[in-house]
Amino acid sequence: MGESEAVVTGAATRRLGMETIIPLVVIALDQIAKAWVRASLDVNESVSVVGEAVRITYIHNEGAAFGLNIGRHSPIVFLVLALAASTLVLYLFLTTSRAERLQRIALALILGGALGNIIDRIRWNMVVDFMQVGLAGHYWPIFNVADSAVTVGALLLAWAYLFRGARPERS
Repeated sequence: MGESEAVVTGAATRRLGMETIIPLVVIALDQIAKAWVRASLDVNESVSVVGEAVRITYIHNEGAAFGLNIGRHSPIVFLVLALAASTLVLYLFLTTSRAERLQRIALALILGGALGNIIDRIRWNMVVDFMQVGLAGHYWPIFNVADSAVTVGALLLAWAYLFRGARPERS
């Protein structure tokens, strides 16, 4: 990258806000973790991390969140829905005021997570999931870094909108 390109990139980041880096970080972490799992484990292999409470269990998810599956067309249907949702989230991110920092961070997390799973759907027609948590043999559906980013982003977005006017006035 030349000096003029670095100046333009730096100016664009300042104009759009530092939150623009978040989706790239989420995508990178998600894809690195999935590559490690694919290289280290066989499909359906499980490794204990913290007793039976936290496990790395490598699965292929052709459906949506929590293994939701609508039949043989699930991969293409969920890819189209994910692309549409990502376009909406990107629009919301780009049109949300920089002053609304928590909303922008939340939208950036959601966008990064959605794009991480879209990459899988395009490359493999399914999503790699591997994080498994639970207690006493009762487990939450297996998920990945991208799913975690979407979930945290959605919770932050809900928080931001629920408590938008609840901030005390500064004097």
